[in-house]
Amino acid sequence: MHTLQEIRRCLNDLATSARNDIEPIIQPTNPEGGYFGVPRAVLSYIDYLGALYRGYNGEQDRNGVRRIATSRKAEHFITEIMSQIDPVYGESGRLLYRMYRHGTVHLYRPNAMRRPDRRIIAWISYKGPREGLVSDGNITDVPARHCKPIRWSDEEDRLPVSINCLYDDLLSSIERYYGMIEVEINSGQNSRLQENFSNVVDALMEPDETDLTWRTNG
Repeated sequence: MHTLQEIRRCLNDLATSARNDIEPIIQPTNPEGGYFGVPRAVLSYIDYLGALYRGYNGEQDRNGVRRIATSRKAEHFITEIMSQIDPVYGESGRLLYRMYRHGTVHLYRPNAMRRPDRRIIAWISYKGPREGLVSDGNITDVPARHCKPIRWSDEEDRLPVSINCLYDDLLSSIERYYGMIEVEINSGQNSRLQENFSNVVDALMEPDETDLTWRTNG
């Protein structure tokens, strides 16, 4: 079992890594850019945090690949931990993940989604405050709130994401997550969060099986 001090060090390293990776994408002095890169990076970090938060008990997919990180675990982290930073994640966190993570990682940009009633929600990624005005080049100056769906037209809604807020909330959620672990451990009772964290970190020390081969020099 990993100690509280080890967990603190690991999460400090994770936050430092996030700053080093994501701040250059945001480019604070540049009024544009980072619209897809920041959600891509932030939500990939949340994949890891979701695994730490929910744990790993040895489950594998049908091909024998270990399911340490899953979309479901990431969504739990967003809706249960990040919602403590901003309640909007409890309402729209799953939508955020499915639009902005899968789309930006696999297909360059966020996915549009269609409900069973055929209404569409698309994306609008912006640099700016939690509440402000957004535009997409055709429609301008629409009042928006980070991660809160807005009616965009008679046929379509949009999910606006402030890349600044998303990044800040990632860092805040790492601290909140650590605080929850600390409270559990200091209570003197068995800590589920400590156990989940330890199981994932230990599992990651073990290599995945592969049928690939390679050559080395010498």
